Amino acid sequence: MRALTAWFTLLILSLLMLPAAAGAAAPAIKLYMNGVALKPEVAPRIVNESTIVPIRVIAESLGSKVAWNEKARKVTLTKDGTTIELVIDKKAASVNGKGFALEAAPVIVDGSTMLPVRFVSEQFGVDVKWDNESRSVYLKKPEEPAQEVAAGGQAPGEKPAAPDVPAGQTSSGTPVKAGDTPQGGETAQPESGKAAEPPKTVENPKTGTEGTADPLAPGKGESAVPPTGGVLTGEKNVTPEEAQSTGEKEASGQIATVQSITMNGDVLSIQSDNGTLLKPGVFRLANPERLIIDLPGAVLGDKLTTNLNGLKEGKLPLTGGTVTGIRYSLFSKEDSIVRIVLDLSQRSDLSLAAGAKPGELTGKIVPGKTRFRVVIDAGHGGKDSGAISIQKRKEKDYVLQQARKIADLLKTDSRLEVIMTRSDDTFIELGGRADLANAAQADLFVSIHANTAGKESIRGTETYYYTEQSREFAGLIHKYLLEATGFPDRKVKQERFYVIRNTVMPSVLLEVGFLSNNTDEAQLYQDEFQNRVAASIVAAIKKQLNLD
Repeated sequence: MRALTAWFTLLILSLLMLPAAAGAAAPAIKLYMNGVALKPEVAPRIVNESTIVPIRVIAESLGSKVAWNEKARKVTLTKDGTTIELVIDKKAASVNGKGFALEAAPVIVDGSTMLPVRFVSEQFGVDVKWDNESRSVYLKKPEEPAQEVAAGGQAPGEKPAAPDVPAGQTSSGTPVKAGDTPQGGETAQPESGKAAEPPKTVENPKTGTEGTADPLAPGKGESAVPPTGGVLTGEKNVTPEEAQSTGEKEASGQIATVQSITMNGDVLSIQSDNGTLLKPGVFRLANPERLIIDLPGAVLGDKLTTNLNGLKEGKLPLTGGTVTGIRYSLFSKEDSIVRIVLDLSQRSDLSLAAGAKPGELTGKIVPGKTRFRVVIDAGHGGKDSGAISIQKRKEKDYVLQQARKIADLLKTDSRLEVIMTRSDDTFIELGGRADLANAAQADLFVSIHANTAGKESIRGTETYYYTEQSREFAGLIHKYLLEATGFPDRKVKQERFYVIRNTVMPSVLLEVGFLSNNTDEAQLYQDEFQNRVAASIVAAIKKQLNLD
């Protein structure tokens, strides 16, 4: 009898343990956007047969703006005229004021706000598919109209290589490296074994152009998720990769814990715990004015972590002075990057130095510049004709005419100093253009181009940027330019074009229109059109520099 009872007890326990064992063995849920694997900081999970994922990965992958209302515990996502409101632990949502029932309520897990990915994605027009075998969620954003490849093997937006350039070299005679763009619009081969990635489309909060929103734009009782970081270290702009590398070297592999962030008058103090002094990256955002500080190789201390809101952002409100508020977050958990945002009442600069205490960084807020230097780059020139239009006109002639008009307008403002990379039909190597802007310590760099495609029906205006510090400027100038051209919107895109990758100030490359399209070409060479475009670009430059 005892043996029977023991056997029956073991049987019951085994049956009870089966679901737990099965759950423990279940593989992690994977998330993909247009075939690219996403890496959420908190693993997606299934609740009531609905997959919920961290809000950060939704915002960054779908290009939506996100705001958090702490008092109401409400998350608001906006994109392209669609506004979704969800409340933590409530199985109800509203889309542009219309109510919807949810299968799974938003929740907060390990400090991350988790939302139902299918509901949110589909409201923004994103296709969602679940693969049960691989336990994967596949998201697919609507693509732009397919770009056909011309007979010569060029995709729309690409341009023929300049004459007299040996295969595998740039116009300056240097070898072409993976990702280099030897000519404006010409893309070099990707790294061996890696597929070429399409340009990234981005959003600017000021412009409403499509893509990833600026995360830390202030609002009433609201905050947004942090952006990716481009940096300015001291007086030298560097890439995010360089900034992170610098921080890692100085930290000797150690992770510093940021214990306090304080503001005393115009002096900022950032104190870490272990005496490790990380070299920060700093960059500026305008309208409203902000200074962004990235600390690679760092995490937030317990005191700062305690004050994080539902979007994992802390606030240190201030009254009076140039700095009106301080916000902070662990921007990248994977890379251990702490981000600090200083909200400013006026344009200012930040001078950083080691403090008196071990592990202390101090930053002094100093008045911003009152006179600015802008480089206008007329693409191609000389032996490099650029694209050839349907009417056999040369791109180099259009962009020079356009660049001159822009420069002439800029010169009418005494607060602006204008430098042209070329003012006549001269060939300038790509390296020379970037070197000129960098040596001049320019505040902005604008490269003027016209596009070409293998299909005559393709037309429109597009704007390119590369570094993160250029993203907001790209969105702003694209909005102004698009209104002036009236051409179809081909969006703001991230690409590794040489002149915008190797200039250390905010830099953009403008493809005003398509010379291979009859409608675009007919307008590009008209004086009235060029004046309108010049005025729009100058207006955007002044807006970016807070001079309007």
